[in-house]
Amino acid sequence: MKLLNDAVFIGKKAVIADLHFGLVPFYDRELLDKVLTLAEKFQTLIIAGDVRHLGKKSPVKDFLDRISGVTEVLVVKGNHDIGINGFKALKIGKFSIFHGHAIPGEEFMDSKAFILAHAHPSVFIPSEVGGIKERAFLTGEIEIAGEKKRVLVLPAFNELCSSTAVNLERPAGFMFRKFDYQNWEAILPDGTVLSLRAISKK
Repeated sequence: MKLLNDAVFIGKKAVIADLHFGLVPFYDRELLDKVLTLAEKFQTLIIAGDVRHLGKKSPVKDFLDRISGVTEVLVVKGNHDIGINGFKALKIGKFSIFHGHAIPGEEFMDSKAFILAHAHPSVFIPSEVGGIKERAFLTGEIEIAGEKKRVLVLPAFNELCSSTAVNLERPAGFMFRKFDYQNWEAILPDGTVLSLRAISKK
């Protein structure tokens, strides 16, 4: 598994999440181009939920058809994906991939590692003039029935989406309600690794 920018790669498969196509009131060609640039490099593109933005009319079918013309596309349904065909979750090797708004089922929770989204994680980095929010991956360990499991939370692939500064407030999703994430790490798109506990003290 490798991280790069706002995607994770498992062999010849790329995993992204939270596209929220339709967030803006026009056909977001910049977002489409960003997805296509990534998709053409991999045999399979897995979208781990929220392809569309609920409540906004948008040509999501055309959007997905354009991407499917470049590579195989597998959609894991998120809470915004009403009317879109997809999976509740997927297993790829040791990984279970699901959106993260709800527990996907016991058959997926027995994997050794999880890749999920939904939380739109970022970190707030303070400075003398205030500070900035940076989108970030979150990674850490949880324990289920005495077994330690790795967790990776994806940032929103759509850079226009709002994000939650996880060192200041609790992110959305069942993972953060059920498990302590204070000792996890945040990984910025440029690869910088930050201790969540350390930056939460500042």
